[in-house]
Amino acid sequence: MGKCYTLGMEYFDVLDEQGKVTGEKALRKEVHAKGLWHNTVHVYLFRKRNNEVEFLVHLRSKTVDQNPGIWDTRFGGHVKTGETIEETALNEVKDEIGLSVKNDDLLFGGKTTYNGETNKEFITIYFYNFEEDIETLVFDGGEVQEVKWMSVNKIIEESNKNPEFWGGKKEEGFQKVLMMLSKALEKIGG
Repeated sequence: MGKCYTLGMEYFDVLDEQGKVTGEKALRKEVHAKGLWHNTVHVYLFRKRNNEVEFLVHLRSKTVDQNPGIWDTRFGGHVKTGETIEETALNEVKDEIGLSVKNDDLLFGGKTTYNGETNKEFITIYFYNFEEDIETLVFDGGEVQEVKWMSVNKIIEESNKNPEFWGGKKEEGFQKVLMMLSKALEKIGG
């Protein structure tokens, strides 16, 4: 299990524009206020049903500091100082929905960046083939209100129809994620 942090009091390693650790660290609020580069992790839970891929989407809590009360296709978070990217992926899934996953169960999807005005992230993407009943998930950590399965087409339809209720870069970003999943599955023959 990861270290315990108070929101806003978490330290992140500061990265340069090429994604290399600078040796500096900064508080979460400082990283976002100053637009400093840092690492994040996104984990997408998926399954195949009737030859169609579905993603486990979740409604973010109204009390989280980023994108409260909206639907999201990914779980994850910031890589804190002292944690590896892999540890963060496992810890975030455990913290957000109570799911214990092993590192070997994660499919590496790739890396990408987000260069927002004050939020500058190097993002590592993983996928997890989740075949259990969603009733087994526990989300009492205050980050997730609800989860449900949605087909790729339904996610795209809903995020285009109601973009204000969806996180991420909408269809363009989601299409990039789908290509990453396809490549990851090809590597394992899935």
